[in-house]
Amino acid sequence: MTLRYDFTLPLVRLYSQIKDSTSARYSYFGKIFRKEKRHKGRSTENYQIGIELFGESADKSELEILSLALQVIEQLGLNKTVFEIGSAKFFQRLCHLADGSTELLTELLLKKDLSGLNAFIEKNSFSKELRELLKEIFITNELSRLENLVTNTKDDVLISSFDQLKEFSEKLSMIKPIIIDLGMVPKMDYYTDLMFKAYSSAANQPILSGGRYDQLLSNFQEEAVAIGFCCHMDTILKALERQELEEDND
Repeated sequence: MTLRYDFTLPLVRLYSQIKDSTSARYSYFGKIFRKEKRHKGRSTENYQIGIELFGESADKSELEILSLALQVIEQLGLNKTVFEIGSAKFFQRLCHLADGSTELLTELLLKKDLSGLNAFIEKNSFSKELRELLKEIFITNELSRLENLVTNTKDDVLISSFDQLKEFSEKLSMIKPIIIDLGMVPKMDYYTDLMFKAYSSAANQPILSGGRYDQLLSNFQEEAVAIGFCCHMDTILKALERQELEEDND
């Protein structure tokens, strides 16, 4: 007997068992159980509502899921929300360029530890261009500045990953402004490309998260584009409650 850690893996298994080349869309609702760090005040039992899309073309899948995620956020009733996109490929390339310091860099990016990151940069003999990118990875949201920083590295993987994020940002800006977070760390190890998260000013954890995970299907001898997201319902309900209290006190 095990406690369900995630909905994505069972749905990947289900899709692979069908052995059908057509696309498939799944939605789900239920509990997941994850061990949290002690003294963080977070529950190990949480509710999720989510959707997964398998078997469509990459461009169509990504735009469909991102558009749906943005529409969901608008329907939640939370006043101040932020939508961020990142890239697992970009993150993995940064770790490779960190030359054996993957664990430390991951921790610094997760915590958004600017002083720690600056100390990390000074201790390593990175190229001037990579040093400049890392130094501004938390503090720069301006698209043109980010593009210059990435382009200056002359790294094909970093540049192609950024170009993809820029394209998404421009295509979906009519729905909602999108922030590119080049320091985003994959929440799940199986993320392979696009990642995204949504935040509310009334919550200290993401209210929605998702991404692409094509390689997960290969574990079941399937080759297809796979992408999805989930709404973290416990966080959303707490945010709505806090927002209501703040509005009553105004």
